[in-house]
Amino acid sequence: MHATRRTHVPMVTTRLVAAAITLALALLLLPWATAASTVRTARPTSTTPALPATTAANLGFCGGDDWEPEVASDHLGHVFVVWPHFPGDPSCDPASASEREVYVRASSNGGQTFGSRVVLPRLGYPNVVDTVITVDEATGVVYVSLLAYGKPGMHAKDADVLVARSSDLGKNWTTTKANGPLCSACDHPWIVANDDNVYVTYAAGADHFLSRSSDGGATWHESVVLRDTHVAFPEGGVLDADGNPWFAWGDCFGSCTGKTAAIYQVSRTEAGTSNTTFAPVADGPAGPHCPPSVSCGFAYWGPQDDIAIDAAGNLYLIWQDSISGQPGRPPIAQLSSCDASDDCTQSSNWHFVGRVDDKDATGCADGQCYALYPRIEGGGAGEIGVVWMDDRLGDPLDHNNGWNVWYRSSSDGGATWNGPGVRVSQFDAARSESHPNGFEFPYGDYQGIDLLPSGDPVMVWGEGHNYNGGPSSPGHVIFRRL
Repeated sequence: MHATRRTHVPMVTTRLVAAAITLALALLLLPWATAASTVRTARPTSTTPALPATTAANLGFCGGDDWEPEVASDHLGHVFVVWPHFPGDPSCDPASASEREVYVRASSNGGQTFGSRVVLPRLGYPNVVDTVITVDEATGVVYVSLLAYGKPGMHAKDADVLVARSSDLGKNWTTTKANGPLCSACDHPWIVANDDNVYVTYAAGADHFLSRSSDGGATWHESVVLRDTHVAFPEGGVLDADGNPWFAWGDCFGSCTGKTAAIYQVSRTEAGTSNTTFAPVADGPAGPHCPPSVSCGFAYWGPQDDIAIDAAGNLYLIWQDSISGQPGRPPIAQLSSCDASDDCTQSSNWHFVGRVDDKDATGCADGQCYALYPRIEGGGAGEIGVVWMDDRLGDPLDHNNGWNVWYRSSSDGGATWNGPGVRVSQFDAARSESHPNGFEFPYGDYQGIDLLPSGDPVMVWGEGHNYNGGPSSPGHVIFRRL
């Protein structure tokens, strides 16, 4: 079965992860129009009432098994959340045991309430994971990129990139296949869109791919924008005022091990083209291993980063490091930035700002807890919001309990912070993985943050018992607006 550090693949009760990925060999640029598309509309689920979400709330099924959510919002206050679902525990809700799908829920009031779950068309692929959602602010169209695999005739490690679009605020969806013949073992797609120009980055081993559409996702043009010596992982994307997409890449050497395991870099693509330039920004050591009692996927706690842009055009990169700079040591979150007046495709114009997390503000003796999965979003000039997970409240501090999501904001680009981190996740006695000091284990290494026009952050994340999940230990996707 195809799997990578961000792919959740149940086989009986476990997920298997294969680090080996074949490299795509082909021309640098190949325009093509996909024939694999669907015009059928997705069906809304009929059993889910509008969900109030003024506090941390479960957006998925009562009995799970929901994992790795992502969030997007627009300037009108619509909020959209996407996640993959796997069969969960039917004792809480029989619908929890439903087949594997990708779901979207939409809010028209800034996340105060959400409508029903809507299933996305998946072109007959039995396995769908790695979902990312974005809104084209110029057209109002919502897009989701996802990874799909397991069709008859596909090799075990093959995976395709699908893009679903909705022009009616998430009620109905159509789907197309976005990757072309250059990529067969695709991984980890990430998407942004502006005025019907849609850009999706993805990876296959050391090959960095971009697939671009100029007609709102109807047809796609695939390019290899970088062939490198590092395993590629696109991690986030933004658009500047000129419509140029910028992506964050958390690439790593070999198996993501060693003192310099991660190469954090950004790419800029010229609007309306596939012309892409890369700029290395920082590097970091390998992340820690999962606890011996937990079986995790490839580099599950490995190098990660994310990119943001503020209203003034300043760019920010949040990235994972360690306190000592040594492999396997407790990770922290760092911040670098590039001024709008500078050429941010030049590495020399990126500057280290400082540390983001405050995991050792309480508990976390000697900094031994883990700060993981950093995400960042830009607002007004100099305004940024960040989230991460850490287990400072673990009792004992064994990385199997006490996990929480924390939020922090800055009004001056991270030079100073508006107070200490705020605990966003909350105890919910209805979910067995949730406890007063936090949840038992991060469920997936995706989480998301966006800022509403009011400046209020909206956030989604996954909470679970362990990495494996399944009906006996299902995970849940949680939303909160501050």
